[in-house]
Amino acid sequence: MNKLFTYGLVSASAFLLAACSSSTKEKSGQQKTLNVTMLQEPSTADPNKGTDVYSASMVKQTMEGLYDITNTGKIVPGVATKIVKPSNNGTTYTFTLRKDAKWQNGKPVTAQDFVTSFDRQVAPKTKSQYASRFQSFKNYAEIQKGTKPSTALGVKALSKNQLQVNLTAPDPEFNFRAATEYYPLNTATVKKYGQQYGTSSAKTLSNGPFTLQGWDPSKDAWVYKKNQNYWDKKAVKLPAVHVQVVKEPSTAQNMFASGKIQETLISGEFVKQDAKQYAKNIVYTKKGTMRFLSFSAKNKITSNRNFRLAVSYALDRKQLTNNVLQDGSTPAKSMVPEGDGKDPSNGKYFNKELNSNLTYNKKQAQSHWKQAQKELGKKKLTVQLLTEDDSDQKKLGEYVQSAVEKTLKGVTIDLTSVPQQQLNRMFGGKYQITATGWSTDFPDPSDYLNLMTKANTVNFTHWSNPEYEKIMAKVNDTKKYSGKARWKLMVKAGNIAMEQQPDVATYQNTDVHLVSSKVGGLKYSLLTDSLYRYAYWK
Repeated sequence: MNKLFTYGLVSASAFLLAACSSSTKEKSGQQKTLNVTMLQEPSTADPNKGTDVYSASMVKQTMEGLYDITNTGKIVPGVATKIVKPSNNGTTYTFTLRKDAKWQNGKPVTAQDFVTSFDRQVAPKTKSQYASRFQSFKNYAEIQKGTKPSTALGVKALSKNQLQVNLTAPDPEFNFRAATEYYPLNTATVKKYGQQYGTSSAKTLSNGPFTLQGWDPSKDAWVYKKNQNYWDKKAVKLPAVHVQVVKEPSTAQNMFASGKIQETLISGEFVKQDAKQYAKNIVYTKKGTMRFLSFSAKNKITSNRNFRLAVSYALDRKQLTNNVLQDGSTPAKSMVPEGDGKDPSNGKYFNKELNSNLTYNKKQAQSHWKQAQKELGKKKLTVQLLTEDDSDQKKLGEYVQSAVEKTLKGVTIDLTSVPQQQLNRMFGGKYQITATGWSTDFPDPSDYLNLMTKANTVNFTHWSNPEYEKIMAKVNDTKKYSGKARWKLMVKAGNIAMEQQPDVATYQNTDVHLVSSKVGGLKYSLLTDSLYRYAYWK
């Protein structure tokens, strides 16, 4: 699971670099460098510390975990030789690692490399925002409380090629996590660089299909180079992938039109334009990604439930997606995206079973605003809305500002866009409302519902509700609750989230890519993006 944060700028030098990289004419079908774009700069190459989707994307291209996920979303063996069936009532996994799995320097990937990574991520000194990925592991809770060292985590190297994981309770999404979140780290390299590991390509070591070349957080262009020591290198067709940060859709569109890039993500009004001009090149994919407004519970105004509901009812989400964003995105029905898990008893999607879905209702908005005015003792107020510094989020901010100020008389929305600073301000609680999002790696509503629990390290709202906490504790207690019983609990929690709305969902992302007809193998799904190991020139 990956927090959606975007930041960074595009420089002229990066544009020129991409242009130069594809200037040589080559024969059709010859495998050569693929040129692609990324919307923002990744913040780190360290899988233990990444908090943004761009870092996660870079890690997925260059790293491989116990399992892997294909370009069609299927889970397959990665460093592990097979998909393991757990023992001990679903709590013990014993993996045999491939003997030919190697790091880019030719050294073998060992069981200890997984232990090093897992222990490091849960260690408090690492300050990982996603230590909770290992919450199902034995002794995780004690480690977080400080009563046990990180080395007590339920993972051990039985031998050089034997790894054992012990959970406190069955994890229904363990296989997804093992394919998308549980990566090894080269033990010697981590010891060498310590907390500086992953701060540049020079301080990073890859074990996946590509190595990382020429990257640090200040760079807006870098290269994924085919890893000659990757165990399945014969299946990797491309010699390299050149990645360039392109922030503006118009720039990406022009580069695609001129043949300088072969894959790019487009948005806004360019989706409609390109749907006609590039009908054979455009690919729509509804994603497991939600955008929402987080209301700080530390602030008197935004902690007020009636104020939050007033803002929520003031938003016409269809107008937002159809007339403002115009990028294929769809209105949010709740904090959980459509297509994210089904009721095991009847096959219905989560949002179909909630008591209500998000709607635009002017009268309800104004009614809640009147209640908020009484409770806050204010007729007028100004609230800051923090957004990311990209075109889509600026559009979202402007729409929210317009809709709220038009519907709720007396409310002024002060927009603030902060490139490269939003993440720090959110972690520090220095905001009132912030526009952000969440992208999941596994199809289960609990990933979104857990965002609003008190113990979650990325619950930026700091909202807490006793009843909600009790229900989610049961949802997460997979020893006692599974299947239909667990699903009913998630629906119950979802109804509380709808009644309280500490996070006000706005829309579900639809990714729209332009893909060159000369390139094959690039596929997308609810949970997967471009995996260049499968790409090839036709």
